[in-house]
Amino acid sequence: MLRDILQAVLPYSGGYQNGLSNHLPMALQALAELGADEGALRMRARRHGHLERLDDDGRDIDDAGGWLGDPGSEAAWRRRLAWERRNGEWHRLWPERLRLLWSAPISGGLHGLIRLAYARRGGVEEEVDAALAYALSHWLRLDLEAYRAEFSLPALLATWQASPPRLPPESRLIWQDIVLALALPEVAAGMPAGLLADARELRRLALRLFLASRDFDALHLVTLWEALLSLARMEGLAEVPDEAARQMQAAWLGVYVYCGCPTLPERSGGGPADAADAAEIRRQARRQDNEHALKLALSALRLAELDGDAAWLALAADTAAHGWRGARA
Repeated sequence: MLRDILQAVLPYSGGYQNGLSNHLPMALQALAELGADEGALRMRARRHGHLERLDDDGRDIDDAGGWLGDPGSEAAWRRRLAWERRNGEWHRLWPERLRLLWSAPISGGLHGLIRLAYARRGGVEEEVDAALAYALSHWLRLDLEAYRAEFSLPALLATWQASPPRLPPESRLIWQDIVLALALPEVAAGMPAGLLADARELRRLALRLFLASRDFDALHLVTLWEALLSLARMEGLAEVPDEAARQMQAAWLGVYVYCGCPTLPERSGGGPADAADAAEIRRQARRQDNEHALKLALSALRLAELDGDAAWLALAADTAAHGWRGARA
């Protein structure tokens, strides 16, 4: 049933309106994971009026050289990946493709790997290839090579809180917000040469920033972290690679600046998610109309299980009941 519904929305591009991401496949799979019935999925699938059909420039798929990060190559990537499946090449090339995406987790405006994680869990090959094509054609890696500062994370945050960097001009896209923030001289001067915390602590920081700000960019750091950890676990890894974590750390610092360098709230202790609570959260989340609320509730619910952290369960419950802006909204 999910396969048929997803295939019906495959003609649409991974993005629209010059950089916005197509959330429909992700929202459909989130609803399915939350336990929605076929009727609810089909109703959601009708919400495609704002999307754009995928244009194919007809390029030869024999050589994919130069396609990485070329938005015009999305359709060709889909054809190339389908050819690889037919010819038994897809699984041989998957590790290298995933390595490229680990090195650039904000690809596809932060949505490339989110869509890919949903697709891998859903198991519909055509949707996996559509997600992979979007991520590869919209590949973007933050350039961190020049950063050499040796602050500790508490010291860096304290410095910025005492004198917040001036905010960059407002952008319409999340990745642009991050890049503009990191380009500020006072931000670049404080950017670390390596990881300031492990990946699990960076996820906790993403949670704390979202709770402090309820910011749209900060929301996407949470859902992207869940996608990265999901993909890692599906590959038999306990944690995401350090290269991905360092990129996510830089993205978090950029969003932190954009949020005005808020004081981060203290967080509660961790613990496994309660099955009864999780079932009620799923029931309430299915009733959320907003696609970001759906995805955030599911991501938080999954992180409560993947990280064994009850703070994520609290976010899932709040989002399921009140939407992504929370009860205080």
